[in-house]
Amino acid sequence: MTQVQDYAIRGLDDLDVGQEYRLRREVSEADVDAFGHLSGDLNPLHMDTAFARRTPFGQRVVHGLFTGALVSTAHTLLTGPGFVYVGQELKFMGPVFIGDTLEVSVRVVEKKPGKQILVLETEVRKQDGSQVLGGRSALKAMAIRP
Repeated sequence: MTQVQDYAIRGLDDLDVGQEYRLRREVSEADVDAFGHLSGDLNPLHMDTAFARRTPFGQRVVHGLFTGALVSTAHTLLTGPGFVYVGQELKFMGPVFIGDTLEVSVRVVEKKPGKQILVLETEVRKQDGSQVLGGRSALKAMAIRP
C-alpha cells in the first residue's frame, strides 16, 4: 500500500478473494429528490406521491440507479480510491421505497493480476432480508503517481 497525499492507495495485492464490505443506509425522501434532480430522472413514479399512489407500487419508488450508486460507495469503502469502475452488471429484483434500510454487500470473488482487475459480487437487501439488487462488478487498479 502506498500513501499519496492524505489517501492510502491499495493495489490488487492488498485485497483478497473473499474480502467483503457491508454498508447500511436508510433511504430518505431528500435522497430520492436530490438524485432525481441531479440525474434528470424525474419520472413521477420516483418524484410524485400522488402519481405513485395510482401505480401497482402504491408509493414512490427509489431510483434503481440510486441503489446502484450505493454499490459504488461500498466499492470505494472496500478498495479505497486506487480503483476505477470498468464494468457493472445490475439485476433489479424488487422495489425500494423511501424509508427502507438497505444493506449493500460487495465481495471480492476473483482477481485478474495480468489486467489488474478485481471482480466483485454485489448484493443489496432490504431490512426484511429481501434481495432488491444483485450482480457483478469489475474494478481496475490504477497506477497512482506520488
